[in-house]
Amino acid sequence: MSCDRCNECREKGDSFCIYCGEMLKPLPRSGCDRCAECESNGDAFCRYCGKKLTKEENPFLTIGFIIGMLTAVSLTCLLLFEYFVALWGIPQVFPNLPEYGSTLILVVPMIVNIVSFNGTLSQIYYILLILAVTACLAILLYKAAVPIKKLSMGDNKPIRETAFFEMPVLFAVLYIWEFIFVIVLRGMGVEIEGLPDRDTWKWMYELLEASVWEEVITRILLIGLPVALIAVFAKKEDKGSWKYLFGGCGFSKVTLVLIFFSAFIFGAGHLTNWGWWKFFTTFAFGLITGYLFCKYGVYATIMMHFLTDYISAESWFLGSSTSVATALMIFMLSVVCIPYTYIYVRKGIIAMRDIITGQSSGLK
Repeated sequence: MSCDRCNECREKGDSFCIYCGEMLKPLPRSGCDRCAECESNGDAFCRYCGKKLTKEENPFLTIGFIIGMLTAVSLTCLLLFEYFVALWGIPQVFPNLPEYGSTLILVVPMIVNIVSFNGTLSQIYYILLILAVTACLAILLYKAAVPIKKLSMGDNKPIRETAFFEMPVLFAVLYIWEFIFVIVLRGMGVEIEGLPDRDTWKWMYELLEASVWEEVITRILLIGLPVALIAVFAKKEDKGSWKYLFGGCGFSKVTLVLIFFSAFIFGAGHLTNWGWWKFFTTFAFGLITGYLFCKYGVYATIMMHFLTDYISAESWFLGSSTSVATALMIFMLSVVCIPYTYIYVRKGIIAMRDIITGQSSGLK
């Protein structure tokens, strides 16, 4: 019930009469300075002004997220299988390495041999490669643990910003467009070479090495090292800047140039043993891994490279000539991930524009 002093309070701008408690004007619903506080507490409405804090999810975005998660989970399972095959192959690879030997290379952009070694050193190098892949896989899964827990509570935003989600989706997008590219080239009469015949253990070793060493010489040396040096000397930051050596440095004009440069070097390096067509697919791969390197770190790029290079793990393990089940699963996932092409191309164009114009220093 209103009282004879309500008008007095209304004229002062009060929302409620201080004498009888009558509501004098509707509560604002456009937001107040305490909305963020309520939103951080998980409230659906602001308890101070009544503003709705949750937004209805676009059904297309929901479907896209479900497709992305299906892709992430499926290809992570494939990644785990490939890792199992890599471990399974140790007894086959290890005894042959002393005589076979190893060679470390650089790409400038031609392939240049740095040093060759054999014997026990070659075996130690192989074990280090296994340990590197093991560590990167562990980091990938570890960093996804908390976001997955939040996903179980209905919050899907954190998982979207993980290598666990983005790396498999980008792999699927690249796979379908590379498939289309190769089909078009074959239709034009271009000869597409496959992997040459070689003992299985040799491929298991050489592709494992490529997954790790090629990321060291093209992502760490061409992106991480320059960024770390700039952070240490030009910006005079503390010693913690050396962490940029292994990625996760974020995005800027400098990293944007380095991503394209490293992708070009990576693509050009594949012209030595492949046809001209391979440059385009490996250049695209280099752009994607450069993005993953700057956003997450080298662990994400090694996992991307390992997932790609060990795609024949099914045929190695079962002794068949083709990986039918693997190829079919990847193809189906890649087809449904085609819309992500538009999402990432648009995101990349906007981000590059903002970085170049100085409007933004990051890319999400």
